[in-house]
Amino acid sequence: MPEFPQIKARDLAKYLLAIQGAMSHLKLQKLLYYVEAWHLALYDQALIPDDFKAWVHGPVCPDVWHMVKDLSILNGEIFIKEDKKDVVLSRGKKALSRDQIALIKDVLEEYGDKSAHHLEALTHSELPWIEARGNLPASQASSNRIKKSTMKKFYRERLQHGKKVA
Repeated sequence: MPEFPQIKARDLAKYLLAIQGAMSHLKLQKLLYYVEAWHLALYDQALIPDDFKAWVHGPVCPDVWHMVKDLSILNGEIFIKEDKKDVVLSRGKKALSRDQIALIKDVLEEYGDKSAHHLEALTHSELPWIEARGNLPASQASSNRIKKSTMKKFYRERLQHGKKVA
């Protein structure tokens, strides 16, 4: 399998915002997670070097959380300014392969119209987040890492059972 380029989680988050438009921080985190999960499943390697943590509201990439924490509350919308969109899109297209761009498009087609709370519930029902949380109560804070190996295996098994990218 060919080596694919990696991109910083912050840059991928900006790229998702430029494509998808304004969304809540909660939704952005879940879309970022699903892009990474399906990239692992399909290409056997990470798209972003960052890990996700099993926070109360689902998977969170702390670096992206720090990037937007002052811009938004959990359900407030964040966005890329209109005059910056072309620059962000251009950088993303230069940093990513055609296959990676196609994967991002597929993930956004599958998950992009879902609400943030739907995506949160979905991640809460899936093994990677459940495993990382362990026996913690639902409302207890956690910095437990979601293992990329678990993500890869879980989503790859979904593909092998004929499930599409969702």
